[in-house]
Amino acid sequence: MKDMLRYYLSRAFISTVFGGLVALVGTPWWGAVLVGMMMFAIFVWAPHSGRYTLHPELGATALRRDEYTQTINDKAARNAFVISMLMIGGIVIYFGLIAPSNVPIVFLSLTLVLGWLTYFISDAWLRRS
Repeated sequence: MKDMLRYYLSRAFISTVFGGLVALVGTPWWGAVLVGMMMFAIFVWAPHSGRYTLHPELGATALRRDEYTQTINDKAARNAFVISMLMIGGIVIYFGLIAPSNVPIVFLSLTLVLGWLTYFISDAWLRRS
């Protein structure tokens, strides 16, 4: 992993800058440090996640997507979109025709959460091999 040193150094710099920006908007210093550390942890996890192909010779831009990972990403996004649209369609039918009233915000929040969960579960399921 010595070849990946430039990648990790660049991501440490980005995490530090982002943590500094979070501190500038009024977050306590420990919160900014925590955000910076979590961001760096994501950058450390990314090369090992299987979502990207590694090209250490490219230095700071060592992560790339190949056709296989892009296809999985596209299928997972499609699945999330379909589930979200089906749920929104159900909400429109129920609150527009069956029980006409305003849509509670919790249903819209559930739609977003269900779409998000569908994307990540579908992505994990497609990458299992």
